[in-house]
Amino acid sequence: MATVDLDNEFLELFFNITNTKVPQNVELVDLKKQLINIVETLKELNANSKKPIASKAIGPVQAEEEEPSGPAILIVDDLGVITYQLKVLLSQFDYDVDCSQEIYDAVNKYKKRKYEYVVMDLFIPTEREGFILLTELKKMAVAAGVKTVVGVITASPRKEIEQQCKARGADFFLEKSSDWQKSLFSIMDGYINAGKDKEEVEY
Repeated sequence: MATVDLDNEFLELFFNITNTKVPQNVELVDLKKQLINIVETLKELNANSKKPIASKAIGPVQAEEEEPSGPAILIVDDLGVITYQLKVLLSQFDYDVDCSQEIYDAVNKYKKRKYEYVVMDLFIPTEREGFILLTELKKMAVAAGVKTVVGVITASPRKEIEQQCKARGADFFLEKSSDWQKSLFSIMDGYINAGKDKEEVEY
Protein backbone atom coordinates (compact mmCIF):
# COMPACT_ATOMS: atom_id res chain seq x y z
CA MET A 1 0.00 0.00 0.00
CA ALA A 2 1.18 3.46 -0.85
CA THR A 3 2.42 5.64 1.98
CA VAL A 4 1.72 9.34 2.18
CA ASP A 5 3.40 11.61 4.70
CA LEU A 6 1.56 14.37 6.51
CA ASP A 7 3.43 17.05 4.64
CA ASN A 8 3.10 19.23 1.57
CA GLU A 9 3.22 16.18 -0.71
CA PHE A 10 0.22 14.70 1.08
CA LEU A 11 -1.75 17.92 0.99
CA GLU A 12 -1.01 18.44 -2.70
CA LEU A 13 -2.09 14.91 -3.59
CA PHE A 14 -5.17 15.14 -1.41
CA PHE A 15 -6.43 18.39 -2.87
CA ASN A 16 -5.59 17.36 -6.42
CA ILE A 17 -7.98 14.46 -5.94
CA THR A 18 -10.74 16.18 -4.03
CA ASN A 19 -10.65 19.80 -5.18
CA THR A 20 -12.59 20.74 -2.08
CA LYS A 21 -12.20 22.24 1.36
CA VAL A 22 -11.50 20.02 4.35
CA PRO A 23 -14.62 19.53 6.52
CA GLN A 24 -14.14 21.04 9.97
CA ASN A 25 -14.87 17.76 11.77
CA VAL A 26 -12.24 15.73 9.88
CA GLU A 27 -8.74 15.43 11.35
CA LEU A 28 -5.68 15.52 9.11
CA VAL A 29 -4.57 12.05 10.18
CA ASP A 30 -8.01 10.72 9.22
CA LEU A 31 -7.69 12.38 5.84
CA LYS A 32 -4.41 10.57 5.32
CA LYS A 33 -6.08 7.22 5.98
CA GLN A 34 -9.01 8.10 3.75
CA LEU A 35 -6.71 9.24 0.94
CA ILE A 36 -4.79 5.98 1.01
CA ASN A 37 -8.07 4.05 0.90
CA ILE A 38 -9.33 6.21 -1.96
CA VAL A 39 -6.20 5.76 -4.08
CA GLU A 40 -5.98 2.02 -3.49
CA THR A 41 -9.71 1.44 -4.03
CA LEU A 42 -9.73 3.37 -7.31
CA LYS A 43 -6.70 1.45 -8.58
CA GLU A 44 -8.23 -1.91 -7.71
CA LEU A 45 -11.65 -1.05 -9.13
CA ASN A 46 -10.16 0.03 -12.44
CA ALA A 47 -7.86 -3.01 -12.58
CA ASN A 48 -10.58 -5.56 -11.83
CA SER A 49 -13.58 -4.04 -13.57
CA LYS A 50 -14.82 -6.02 -16.59
CA LYS A 51 -16.51 -2.87 -17.86
CA PRO A 52 -14.52 0.02 -16.38
CA ILE A 53 -16.49 3.01 -15.23
CA ALA A 54 -15.27 6.24 -16.74
CA SER A 55 -13.44 7.94 -13.89
CA LYS A 56 -11.88 11.32 -13.45
CA ALA A 57 -8.12 11.23 -13.57
CA ILE A 58 -6.19 11.48 -10.34
CA GLY A 59 -3.95 14.39 -11.10
CA PRO A 60 -3.79 18.18 -11.13
CA VAL A 61 -7.12 19.92 -10.80
CA GLN A 62 -8.39 21.45 -14.01
CA ALA A 63 -9.32 25.11 -14.12
CA GLU A 64 -12.95 24.23 -14.86
CA GLU A 65 -14.32 21.02 -13.40
CA GLU A 66 -16.96 19.17 -15.43
CA GLU A 67 -20.40 18.68 -14.00
CA PRO A 68 -21.07 15.08 -12.92
CA SER A 69 -23.04 13.16 -15.52
CA GLY A 70 -23.78 9.98 -13.62
CA PRO A 71 -26.66 8.93 -11.34
CA ALA A 72 -27.73 11.18 -8.48
CA ILE A 73 -26.99 9.67 -5.09
CA LEU A 74 -27.56 10.79 -1.51
CA ILE A 75 -25.13 9.61 1.18
CA VAL A 76 -26.46 9.70 4.75
CA ASP A 77 -24.11 9.05 7.66
CA ASP A 78 -23.55 10.96 10.91
CA LEU A 79 -19.78 10.42 10.63
CA GLY A 80 -18.20 13.14 8.51
CA VAL A 81 -15.25 10.93 7.56
CA ILE A 82 -17.59 8.35 5.98
CA THR A 83 -19.68 10.83 3.98
CA TYR A 84 -16.51 12.58 2.88
CA GLN A 85 -14.80 9.39 1.77
CA LEU A 86 -17.82 8.14 -0.17
CA LYS A 87 -18.34 11.53 -1.79
CA VAL A 88 -14.74 11.57 -3.02
CA LEU A 89 -14.85 7.98 -4.25
CA LEU A 90 -18.23 8.22 -5.98
CA SER A 91 -17.42 11.59 -7.52
CA GLN A 92 -14.37 10.04 -9.17
CA PHE A 93 -16.80 7.86 -11.13
CA ASP A 94 -19.06 10.78 -12.08
CA TYR A 95 -21.83 10.06 -9.59
CA ASP A 96 -23.70 13.25 -8.71
CA VAL A 97 -23.26 13.11 -4.93
CA ASP A 98 -25.02 14.94 -2.10
CA CYS A 99 -24.37 14.21 1.58
CA SER A 100 -26.35 14.52 4.79
CA GLN A 101 -25.46 13.77 8.40
CA GLU A 102 -28.91 13.67 10.02
CA ILE A 103 -32.37 12.41 9.12
CA TYR A 104 -34.28 15.69 8.84
CA ASP A 105 -31.77 17.15 6.43
CA ALA A 106 -31.82 13.90 4.42
CA VAL A 107 -35.63 14.00 4.16
CA ASN A 108 -35.57 17.63 3.06
CA LYS A 109 -32.93 16.92 0.43
CA TYR A 110 -34.96 14.01 -0.92
CA LYS A 111 -38.11 16.12 -1.11
CA LYS A 112 -36.28 18.62 -3.28
CA ARG A 113 -34.57 16.08 -5.51
CA LYS A 114 -35.61 12.51 -6.26
CA TYR A 115 -32.34 10.60 -6.08
CA GLU A 116 -31.75 7.42 -8.03
CA TYR A 117 -29.77 6.01 -5.10
CA VAL A 118 -29.62 6.56 -1.35
CA VAL A 119 -26.89 4.94 0.74
CA MET A 120 -27.61 5.43 4.42
CA ASP A 121 -26.05 4.38 7.68
CA LEU A 122 -28.55 2.84 10.06
CA PHE A 123 -27.22 4.38 13.28
CA ILE A 124 -27.67 8.11 12.66
CA PRO A 125 -27.03 8.32 15.51
CA THR A 126 -29.44 5.63 16.75
CA GLU A 127 -30.96 2.55 15.15
CA ARG A 128 -34.45 3.96 15.72
CA GLU A 129 -33.73 7.08 13.67
CA GLY A 130 -32.26 4.97 10.88
CA PHE A 131 -35.41 2.87 10.66
CA ILE A 132 -37.53 6.04 10.62
CA LEU A 133 -35.49 7.48 7.75
CA LEU A 134 -35.56 4.25 5.75
CA THR A 135 -39.35 3.98 6.10
CA GLU A 136 -39.88 7.64 5.20
CA LEU A 137 -37.64 7.46 2.12
CA LYS A 138 -39.50 4.46 0.75
CA LYS A 139 -42.87 6.16 1.42
CA MET A 140 -41.78 9.32 -0.38
CA ALA A 141 -40.47 7.35 -3.35
CA VAL A 142 -43.78 5.47 -3.72
CA ALA A 143 -45.82 8.67 -3.34
CA ALA A 144 -43.72 10.40 -6.01
CA GLY A 145 -43.84 7.38 -8.31
CA VAL A 146 -40.07 7.15 -8.61
CA LYS A 147 -37.69 4.22 -8.28
CA THR A 148 -35.02 4.95 -5.71
CA VAL A 149 -32.61 2.19 -4.72
CA VAL A 150 -32.04 2.53 -0.98
CA GLY A 151 -29.10 0.70 0.57
CA VAL A 152 -28.30 0.43 4.26
CA ILE A 153 -24.73 0.27 5.57
CA THR A 154 -23.88 -0.39 9.20
CA ALA A 155 -21.05 -1.56 11.41
CA SER A 156 -23.43 -3.81 13.35
CA PRO A 157 -23.12 -7.56 12.61
CA ARG A 158 -26.57 -8.39 14.03
CA LYS A 159 -28.46 -10.49 11.48
CA GLU A 160 -31.87 -9.36 12.71
CA ILE A 161 -31.02 -5.81 11.66
CA GLU A 162 -30.62 -6.87 8.05
CA GLN A 163 -34.00 -8.62 8.17
CA GLN A 164 -35.66 -5.55 9.68
CA CYS A 165 -34.15 -3.29 7.03
CA LYS A 166 -35.29 -5.55 4.19
CA ALA A 167 -38.77 -5.68 5.74
CA ARG A 168 -38.88 -1.88 5.62
CA GLY A 169 -37.95 -1.83 1.95
CA ALA A 170 -34.15 -1.67 1.86
CA ASP A 171 -32.91 -2.80 -1.55
CA PHE A 172 -29.59 -3.97 -0.18
CA PHE A 173 -27.78 -4.24 3.14
CA LEU A 174 -24.02 -4.01 3.65
CA GLU A 175 -22.01 -4.49 6.82
CA LYS A 176 -19.05 -2.15 7.24
CA SER A 177 -16.46 -4.90 7.39
CA SER A 178 -13.11 -4.94 5.60
CA ASP A 179 -13.21 -3.64 2.01
CA TRP A 180 -16.85 -2.64 2.34
CA GLN A 181 -16.27 0.32 0.00
CA LYS A 182 -15.38 -2.02 -2.87
CA SER A 183 -18.42 -4.15 -2.07
CA LEU A 184 -20.60 -1.06 -2.24
CA PHE A 185 -19.22 -0.15 -5.67
CA SER A 186 -19.79 -3.71 -6.88
CA ILE A 187 -23.42 -3.64 -5.75
CA MET A 188 -24.15 -0.27 -7.32
CA ASP A 189 -22.31 -1.14 -10.52
CA GLY A 190 -24.57 -4.18 -10.75
CA TYR A 191 -27.68 -2.04 -10.54
CA ILE A 192 -26.44 0.43 -13.11
CA ASN A 193 -25.12 -2.08 -15.66
CA ALA A 194 -28.05 -4.46 -15.34
CA GLY A 195 -30.70 -1.77 -15.64
CA LYS A 196 -33.16 -4.17 -14.06
CA ASP A 197 -35.11 -4.54 -10.84
CA LYS A 198 -33.22 -5.49 -7.71
CA GLU A 199 -34.44 -9.12 -7.89
CA GLU A 200 -32.42 -9.59 -11.09
CA VAL A 201 -29.20 -8.10 -9.71
CA GLU A 202 -26.59 -10.47 -8.32
CA TYR A 203 -24.20 -9.25 -5.66
